[in-house]
Amino acid sequence: MSNIRKYLAEAQNAAHESFSSADGFMDDVSFTGDEFFNANGVGAPAAPTSQPYIITITSTSGSAVSDFEVLGSYENINNSGFTAGGSLVIGSITISSGISNITYREMLYQFMQNPFSVGLTYIQSATSNQVLETLTLNTRDANGNSASKALVPTIDPYQQQSDIVAMKYPYRIDGFTKITLRQVLANATVKLYFYPSDNINLLVVWQVVQYLVNTATQVLFALNLSLFAAKI
Repeated sequence: MSNIRKYLAEAQNAAHESFSSADGFMDDVSFTGDEFFNANGVGAPAAPTSQPYIITITSTSGSAVSDFEVLGSYENINNSGFTAGGSLVIGSITISSGISNITYREMLYQFMQNPFSVGLTYIQSATSNQVLETLTLNTRDANGNSASKALVPTIDPYQQQSDIVAMKYPYRIDGFTKITLRQVLANATVKLYFYPSDNINLLVVWQVVQYLVNTATQVLFALNLSLFAAKI
């Protein structure tokens, strides 16, 4: 198993076990222009440290379907195409959750109630060239501001896999956000992994806290020693 495949498998298993732990959400919802996408004004992390939200897009069409939209919680949460199992069927394509015990409909509800910033997006598909299809981000806010951004996936020339693409472009997902795939190819299955960038690595935080505590202890000890010496 390649390193990328191993990482995706581990990330998916972790997400299955603790979906709700990816909770580094932001409360502000009003952005304009590029702020819709690069909400934090910084680049994406070098490697994902958070648990991903995973959605699966499955087509049974014998031909490519153009301009297919996913997400859009406010618009789609009550879509009549939802199945009893919480997947959304639109024509010949089904959108479902890639995390066990969590439905796609529940994901939309959470995205609507708890917007967050994405730092890294993985696209995975066994269908030839599906991962190279352009994605378009579309969003707006309650003030009527809107923004659109095309993301062009590119396979790293040094990677051996042709069925996985990682995109390090930061953007927000909230109730307004939609992602449009230029094409879902014939009989393709596509997985989108959304890694929240606002999650805190608790292990790193704990190590920093320990360092600060140890440093403070050493400073206090040195200060007390100096005061004791001064009294002598």
